[in-house]
Amino acid sequence: MVDASPFVALELSQYEVYGLFFLLGSFVVASVSDLKHLSAQREFMDVWIAVAVILFILDLANANWRPDAPFLVKWGLVILLSLLSWQRVGLVFRLAPADVAACAAAAALLSPLLILLFFMVMKVLSWPLGPLLARGRNVYPFMPVVTLGVVAVLGFAVATDPGLMV
Repeated sequence: MVDASPFVALELSQYEVYGLFFLLGSFVVASVSDLKHLSAQREFMDVWIAVAVILFILDLANANWRPDAPFLVKWGLVILLSLLSWQRVGLVFRLAPADVAACAAAAALLSPLLILLFFMVMKVLSWPLGPLLARGRNVYPFMPVVTLGVVAVLGFAVATDPGLMV
């Protein structure tokens, strides 16, 4: 029988929790910048890419440098959904590279099913928020959607596993 917990549960080390709060803080600042200027500073994207790469390396190290099924599924989803959300592909979203980097960094902290939920929540949130945030333009700031998506998925994870708050 296969243990499903690596595919479902949100299991973060103490350092990953610190990283999560760091990411959330950067998302809030980038969201405000995105709302004001319809762009966030390039440095945010660089940091989010670095966070995703570091988490990839940590996950690989935790798998004893031998990718196992949970690792392959998780990182396959992160990479696939990120590529499908990039503006040049645009099958899930049509996002600028910085928005894709933010999504990838957040997804890198989640389990496979929570990654799927995160992208679904962002899609659902983008339907009402897109026109509201666009204010008559043909594009809209996406970082508020990412930030709310992360908060919603974390809320779901805590609500379904109260042990996360201990």
